[in-house]
Amino acid sequence: MKRYLLYITLTLLSACSTLKSDLTVQPGKQFRLGGNQNGAFTVQLKNTGQVPVTVSEQPATGQSVVLGTFRPGEGKTVRFAAGSAALVDNATDKSARLYLVVTGDKNLSMKEISRQ
Repeated sequence: MKRYLLYITLTLLSACSTLKSDLTVQPGKQFRLGGNQNGAFTVQLKNTGQVPVTVSEQPATGQSVVLGTFRPGEGKTVRFAAGSAALVDNATDKSARLYLVVTGDKNLSMKEISRQ
């Protein structure tokens, strides 16, 4: 019985340590996740939409670095340093959709902004 309770507790704790999100990025917009947080975070992303998106890392020091362009159906796990932001750029004229699973520091700001 104790082993079973320990298993349930560990399962619940691990479930609470992830943030899952269906993300929509409007045409011509950029979604910013994180920036200025204390810890690093990891994002498992999958492009579930019909248009490609570009993902970049913007360190706290400034200039963003493109990590890749993801076509529909493609996905990858990407790690972001403490203080960095993940940028999801939709340069198309259709809405982009992604499924994200975030682990690590989840004290992250989230906002959609005009493309830079």
